[in-house]
Amino acid sequence: AYFLAYILSPRLCHRITGYLEEEAIYSYTEFLKEIDKGNIRNTRAPAIAIDYWRLNKDATLKDVVEVVRADEAHHRDVNHFAADIH
Repeated sequence: AYFLAYILSPRLCHRITGYLEEEAIYSYTEFLKEIDKGNIRNTRAPAIAIDYWRLNKDATLKDVVEVVRADEAHHRDVNHFAADIH
């Protein structure tokens, strides 16, 4: 369905994806607030996340969420830009 929608309107699909990325950023921000409040334990980051995101060996869950949120922000910007140029 998305493929067909993209053929019909790439601009719309990129815009929708950009908005979905914005919602992800909001969700990660709320998650970080819960870590800061102590409602979610800021445990050691999993080794796979440390390797994938090239984090320090002593990285925490908060570090992982921050880098994932930044990645989502990049995707948001790319998709809104793509919508603007179509």
